[in-house]
Amino acid sequence: MDARGWSYSDLERQSDGALSRGRWQQLGSGVEQKRFPDPASLLVIARVLDVDITTVVLAAAQAVGLSVTPVGGDLAHLLPPGTDRLSERMRDAILMVIRAGVADLPDRHGERGDQQSLEWPKSAAPSRRHRNDPAPASDDHGK
Repeated sequence: MDARGWSYSDLERQSDGALSRGRWQQLGSGVEQKRFPDPASLLVIARVLDVDITTVVLAAAQAVGLSVTPVGGDLAHLLPPGTDRLSERMRDAILMVIRAGVADLPDRHGERGDQQSLEWPKSAAPSRRHRNDPAPASDDHGK
């Protein structure tokens, strides 16, 4: 809310009145909730906050006192809203950077990561595309 400059009244307006200002305030208070929100409310929250439904469901579970431990690292929680709308090509590029960043890190057993994880899947290589498949959007490097 702070980052977007929103108030609880703004959230009520953004939800077209589906959730009242008081309900938004209750949800945002950090106080343990008595009931798990109904599915329609969960969908409204996800839409208004522009986050995926899984994030909302996990937050709601925590709000009613369930212990929710994310699997894997915390990176997914650091991603900004809208990340799920990235194109496949952009996601692949971001994953390539992440793979490069962790390729030489030792695993839990002290062994180094394998360099094969840095390669693009061969099925994505331009030479593997069928003649009738659309070519990916060209960049300045291909000219």
